[in-house]
Amino acid sequence: MLVLLVAVAAFVAGLLVLDWCGGAPGGDRSVRFRVERGWGGRRVVESLSESGLVRCSWYALWRARRLGVLGRLQAGEYMLSTSMPPDSILLMLAEGEVIAEPTHWVTLPEGLTLEQSLSRLAGSLERDSAGLARAAVDPLLLDSIGLSGVGLEGYLFPETYEFADSLADREILSRIVGTGYSRWREAADSALSTGHPLDGAHEIVILASIVEREGRVDSERPLIAGVFLRRLASGMRLESCATVQYALGEVREELTYRDLGIDHPYNTYVHAGLPPGPICSPGLASIVSVLRPDTTEGYLYFVSLGDSTGLHLFARTHSEHLRNIEAVRAGGGSGAD
Repeated sequence: MLVLLVAVAAFVAGLLVLDWCGGAPGGDRSVRFRVERGWGGRRVVESLSESGLVRCSWYALWRARRLGVLGRLQAGEYMLSTSMPPDSILLMLAEGEVIAEPTHWVTLPEGLTLEQSLSRLAGSLERDSAGLARAAVDPLLLDSIGLSGVGLEGYLFPETYEFADSLADREILSRIVGTGYSRWREAADSALSTGHPLDGAHEIVILASIVEREGRVDSERPLIAGVFLRRLASGMRLESCATVQYALGEVREELTYRDLGIDHPYNTYVHAGLPPGPICSPGLASIVSVLRPDTTEGYLYFVSLGDSTGLHLFARTHSEHLRNIEAVRAGGGSGAD
């Protein structure tokens, strides 16, 4: 008889515990609760308990399993209350009724290669670099953004972005490319409609990427673009050091004659015309410079002063260019195009 009474008492006590744990903590205190991307169900429940939103973490974990939502608790920021029972909270998290999604910010500077851009995205957005790399060559993505057969090199537009953590890698890359389109497509359409010497928007991006890496001062970019366009029109090679650096896979302070002679499709000292594709992601200033080049002075050459100003000396003739190079070297600088 005593054993039966003990068993009944234990059963009743268990029901009372379940009833107590299944109730709201009490009061009507509002709590902003954040579920971070990558949290598992157990981590979410532990955080709910730490925030005073559930009385018993073990009970909330058990209920999440019984409700079938343990693996479906969504990242984001929620407005919860201590007047809500565990079931209501768990169902809200499973439905993703967020007030604001967790986000990360990333800045893509001008002149980054595709590889550098993906690395920065992975670091700033706390993403898997391999996943981003796979997304960058996804045929479905490239087709959807009009870059099938072209690729993303040159098209991850330099800008500061805020991305929700819930976005897929493909969605992030698509938005970055779309931002670039929206920034310069209107200007590009206008230039192309009036007869631009380059054949289509992709060639404009290719040349703009070279201008981006060759120029350091925005006021000079139209002149640099003008030099390259005049060279193309006259049948000269572009002879851009930036394309050689891209071919080498690294930026070197000085290029040797051996570097300039490598047989690589991107070496514009060896191969005439534009390289096969962009060498980096150009900024808006470089895009506009190619669309609106300054060819009024008839320059065909330029040489970097090699100092902190980032400026160049421009020349119309090769002899004038050689004099500029000598002047730069006499001043301690180096570099020519």
